[in-house]
Parts: sequence; structure tokens; C-alpha cells
Amino acid sequence: MPLLWIGFHLFSSCQPQSSQILTELPTDNTYCRTSSISLISSLVSLEEISKVEHPRIIYSDEPSDYPRIEPNHNWVTSGELNNDMLEIDLEVAWGDFYMEDDSKAGFRVIAIGEKGKHLSIPAPLIRVKKGTTIRATITNSIPDSSISVFGMQERPSTVADSITILSGESKMVEFKAGMPGTYLYWIRAGAKKRRIFGEEEQLAGAFIIDPIEGSPPDRVMVMNIFSVPKEMPGRDAWEALTINGKSWPYTELFEPEVGDTLIWRVINASKRNHPMHLHGFYYDVLSRGSTLQDEIYPNDKISQVVTEFMTRRSTVVMRWIATRPGKWLYHCHLSFHVSSEVKIPDGLDHGDHMAGLVIGINVKPGETDLLWKGPEKRIELEALDDQIGNRSLKILRESMSESSDTNSSPVPGPLLVLKQYQPTFVTVSNSMEEPTSIHWHGLEIDSWSDGVPEWSSSDGKTSPIIHQNESFTYKLGLMRPGSFIYHSHLDDIEQLTDGLYGPMIVLAEGEKYDPETDRIYMVGWRKSEDPDLVFITEINGDTVLQDFTRGVVGNTYRIRLMNIAPAGRVGISIFKGGEPVTFKIIAKDGADLPESLQEEMNKSFRYGVGEAADFSFTPGEAGIYTLSIKSNTRKKPFEQKWEVSMR
Repeated sequence: MPLLWIGFHLFSSCQPQSSQILTELPTDNTYCRTSSISLISSLVSLEEISKVEHPRIIYSDEPSDYPRIEPNHNWVTSGELNNDMLEIDLEVAWGDFYMEDDSKAGFRVIAIGEKGKHLSIPAPLIRVKKGTTIRATITNSIPDSSISVFGMQERPSTVADSITILSGESKMVEFKAGMPGTYLYWIRAGAKKRRIFGEEEQLAGAFIIDPIEGSPPDRVMVMNIFSVPKEMPGRDAWEALTINGKSWPYTELFEPEVGDTLIWRVINASKRNHPMHLHGFYYDVLSRGSTLQDEIYPNDKISQVVTEFMTRRSTVVMRWIATRPGKWLYHCHLSFHVSSEVKIPDGLDHGDHMAGLVIGINVKPGETDLLWKGPEKRIELEALDDQIGNRSLKILRESMSESSDTNSSPVPGPLLVLKQYQPTFVTVSNSMEEPTSIHWHGLEIDSWSDGVPEWSSSDGKTSPIIHQNESFTYKLGLMRPGSFIYHSHLDDIEQLTDGLYGPMIVLAEGEKYDPETDRIYMVGWRKSEDPDLVFITEINGDTVLQDFTRGVVGNTYRIRLMNIAPAGRVGISIFKGGEPVTFKIIAKDGADLPESLQEEMNKSFRYGVGEAADFSFTPGEAGIYTLSIKSNTRKKPFEQKWEVSMR
């Protein structure tokens, strides 16, 4: 019986020959020769693998009868508009797609296009004004597979209509567009019960409805994912994550002028969650939506963030101002979605430490909005290898501590207590055996200090890779008080799980830090010694919280929750006698929330990677309280007892 190894990452060279990994398209059989496999997890016989309806790796010099799939930048709407009727003719078919460039490998996948034109990823943009009628014809050109179409209906709606189209058939649907907003439409190939062959979220596109008077200039960005099957023995062989049909560093480069206001409609067309992080700037969240609904916020409900968590098949409209020059990034903060491991699996080194869901921004030279006041502050941090028991660590240690941090664990790194506007210089010396760099997450900063190695640059300077026995001095911008994070931005998964991260607090002018009333809970991951459990969630460097902490009735405590694990979500609750008690959300990502959003609650939102949230809690009576922090990557919540007395 022939055997097949299945691993987490398969770097394959697909050629017509007999051996090892079988992928089968509806019209031909292709066997792929495996050149290297990592994280091998199981053996399986070829007889155990059913017909696989998923992409295969291709090369541009291979003969191909399939049409070329083009990236869709979402610049132009599809279809033809006649009076108040948009007529669009869509087709679903197999094609060849290159998410990097023609010199790299590509994929043969199913895609959507306008009939008679090219297929595209993401699917063709549908953009109309309120009051428009849409007449859409969809043709299924996939051999031996039906399709189900979602989102071809009037907005808003709480009920999702669908259209089933058999192979070789066409169907037409006509409907009113509905209310203005940012939405999406998508297609599923095959019956739902058969969707065990990976992800095909490339079959989705943007659906925008503008008000009758039109919308301010904006850009539409759609995130798509397609992968080799999840349910084959082992784990995903490979996956492709794109924004407007390209993976970093081949995504579109945005080049605004200083002072430009940018409005982006960001659409998560995948079934995964994505915490979307903007380096160097805050952005306004103007709306949040889904396939069929969109909530456009009034001015008093608009929050400022640096990271916004996007759930599956959701939309966000964001607005930001390019207030200083330099090169920046906008990216998903889930480490696994921007790792170099999601590059084309051709076994080649493409020379970049990131891939996937990343957008580059180059703000052209101009003035800066940064301010500095008062005497300089200098901090020296050393990155070094450490060992606690059987646990190998990479830690940051402050050479001459000026903070009030009482954390005895080397993970997280030292708490940096900083003052708003104070000129602050942090020198990071690398004593580790591997290179690193540090990103100052959430800070409005000069780009050359932003810490994305060999990318962040301004004023003729660039954030470098800090090699062993080298150092680099970052200048921090401290434009607002709040809770912030510093962390490695090189080999992120490895270095974050080894401990290269820490908290920052920026104090307003005249404000003092009080560790008695200021409580930090920083969520991270550590590597597990259990082969069945790759990572373990921890808070403040441990898998349990300190058993007891004390409080006083009437005192207001600031709870700072920071999530810098490579993945996962966390939220807090507080109990007394088993009953929930209320607390208030007051800030997000270091920015105070508008008063209308500073809500009393007894259970918080669950925050994703790269998000920070501040809560205030004022116990009204003496007794034992329980702070509970729940993570979706851990079965039991973290719990800490608060013994609250009258004084």
C-alpha cells in the first residue's frame, strides 16, 4: 500500500509524475513531488484520500489551457449601468492565479469574473447608489460541482437568501440595492456537507452601496483566503492570504501626501478573524458591517484605534490622516496570517520576514505632527537568551531601571513608565544568538523608530535588523497618555512565544503612576513541552495569576488588559459571591473612548491580538471579588481574588 506524508507546510514542485501527493482537478490528474516537509504529523495511504477539490501549485512556464485570474484592485465597478439598473453577468470557473508575480509559483483555483472578461480575486466589485436595481446573471462553469450564491439581495436583511446553480447552468436574480453601506457577496462551491477540503474564500467580493449624493473618495480592500484541505490527515499543507489579490510584499503600495485623509473600506471575505493594525497612526472606525448589514456610527460613537478586530465575513470603514512622512504598514496582527510561512510554497527564500495580509504605506516627505517637551529620558534594554527550568526564553531586561515595575518574572519585559511629550530614547542591545527588532505598538512615532526592520524609514534613517552584539537607539513619540505594548517585529511567532514583549504606560503631564491602583494584565503565549499542545496561554508571564491582591472600598482601579499573543481573544469579568459586578470601559489602544462609549458592563468584549483596553473598577463594598480573564485558547479562565476592605 503506497504511503503519503502529510505536514503543516508542504513545499511542492508539481509535475506529471507518479509519487506521493495526489491532487485532482475535475478535468485532469496531477501528482506533486514533495521537496521538503516540516512538522510531519501522520502517515496516510492514498486509498484513504477521496477526490480532492482544491487548488494545486502551478508555474508560469507550464503549458495551461486555463484562463488567467487577475488581481482586483477594486478601482472600477463591474457591470453596465443603464438609468437606475445595473446589469452584471458573472461566471465561476477554474483559472490560474499568481498572488506574487510570474517568477514565483501560482495556484489553480476557482474564481469569479465578468463573463467575457477575466476572472479575478477578489470577485468583481459591485458598487451602486441607493435606489439602483441590480440584475445579476451567474453562470456556473465548474465541471461536476454546484455552487451556492450568497448576498444577491436587498440590504439590510437579517435573513440570508441563497441561489443554487448546477454545473453548466445560469440563473438570473433581480433586486433593489437597499441602504447605503459596505457589504460583501460570496459563493460556495459544492454542497455544504462536502466542504471539508480547505478554504475557498477567494470566491467573494465587495458590495458597496453609496448614498444618492455619493461618497467621499475611498479605497476598497478585500481579504481572501484559500488553502489546501483542513480535514486531510495532518494539518494544512499550505494557505494563501491576499489583500485585493496579492500577498505582501506584492500588495499595492499607498503613497499619500502629508495631510491627506484616507478612507478605506476593509472587507474580511474569509471565515477567519483578523485584528487589523495600523502602524504609527490612529484611525477612526466609521462603521462595522457584514454580508447584509452595516452600522454607520454617528460622530459621538466614532472611536479611535490602532487595531480593530474583524470577525469572519465582516466589514469596517476606517478613516485616518497621514500626519507625518515615512514608510508604514497596515496588517493583520495574527502572527500566523503575516508569517513568511504563508508565502508561495515553492521552497525558495524570498528575502522578507512577512507575507500575507500586509499593506505598505509610503507617506511622502513633509511636516510632522510630533511634539517633544522637557528633559530627555534615556532607557537601555538588553535582549538576551535566558533559561528558567526547562523553558528557554528570549527576554528584554532594563539595564538601569527607572520604572516602578514589581514584576519578578522576566516575561513580560520591564514595564516602561513614560511621560507624555517627553523626548525618550530607548537603546536596545542584542545579546541573543539571533537578530531582532522592536516595534513600539500604538505609539505615534517617527517611522525610522517604528521597528519594522529594513522597512520603517524617514528622515534618511531606517529601522535596522539588530544583529547579535549590535544595538540601536529608538526615539519614541509619546503624543497621548495610555496603555501601549512593545514587542519583537522579527521572526514574530518564535520571539513572541519566547518572551520578547512588554508593557508601556504613558502618563499625562502632571499624572503619577500608582501601582496600588494600576493593574496590568498582559496576555501572551509560551511554548509547550506537551507535543499535543504547541502553545500555552499565560498572563504576566505565568499560567496562573497571583492568588490575592488587595483593594479598598471607594478606590478606583485602572485595569489594563493587553493582548500580544500570536493569536486568540481575551475578555474580563468581575464577580462577588458568584454574581457579576459592573465596571466601565474607558479606553481602547491607549486612546480614551468618547463618553458615549464609556459603558458600564459586567462582561467585556473579547479583544484580539494587538488590542489593549482599559477599564475602571470602583468596589462599593468590602468582601472578596474575583477578577476573571477568559481566553478562547484556554479551557479555564484566569482568576484572581481581590480582598477589598474598608481601608
